[in-house]
Amino acid sequence: MPALGWAAAITVVIALFALALLHAIIVDRQATLDNLNEQIEQVQAVNDRLRLNVARAESPERIVAEALNRLGMVEPDRRIYLSPLELPDRQAYLSPLELDEGGAR
Repeated sequence: MPALGWAAAITVVIALFALALLHAIIVDRQATLDNLNEQIEQVQAVNDRLRLNVARAESPERIVAEALNRLGMVEPDRRIYLSPLELPDRQAYLSPLELDEGGAR
């Protein structure tokens, strides 16, 4: 029976070694996962700052200020709004050449 005792002892030692190896792998993978989560948080913070910068850059107040101050544009004294004319028929859309050839087709 001593051979069975040695076999059991070797099996226990191998099992403990395998458990220690698996534990080391788990700890290593957890460290990698923690590092990736930290990188994700950093990138999300940068993304949030960039979104804020875009929102500020797109604001109408900033665009008007840039146009007036940096680009030298001026606001008009008055605004004139154009509205389309209502044309009575299709002939108003025809070119002079089409009208000479006999009008609407």
